[in-house]
Amino acid sequence: MNPPSFRGVATAVFLLLAAVAGAHGQEARTPEAGSPERKAIMDALRAPFERALGQPVIFAVSLLKVSEGWAAVRVQPKTPSGGEIDYRRTKYRKQLEEDMFDPTGEALLRRQGASGPWRIIEWKFGGTDTALSAWVNSHGAPQSLNAID
Repeated sequence: MNPPSFRGVATAVFLLLAAVAGAHGQEARTPEAGSPERKAIMDALRAPFERALGQPVIFAVSLLKVSEGWAAVRVQPKTPSGGEIDYRRTKYRKQLEEDMFDPTGEALLRRQGASGPWRIIEWKFGGTDTALSAWVNSHGAPQSLNAID
């Protein structure tokens, strides 16, 4: 029996590396500010935040990672003019007074198809701990979203 050629070994190694890379999914990316994709993700988040706060909001984005139709987001709501929200005038007043409030929200979203709407799978606001990694793992989202800053 003849030993395998260099070309055969190189091809086998390439195919193995490609399979491993495919199993790990693609790298997460951050849509540019002002892009239609980023706007669609923020618009999907807006309704629950506005219901929770009882006022219109925009977002200061501290984390936005998108991969394979999934998005992991960490935001801080702001007034439409970009100012700070007075949480003493919201249902979070008591949490704020007890120093049990962080004005940061997190969400895991999923998009149906290449151009479908973004839908919130999990979200929370006001908690003092993060849940993004747990959500990524429990919903089978791409692990590249776990590289959370």
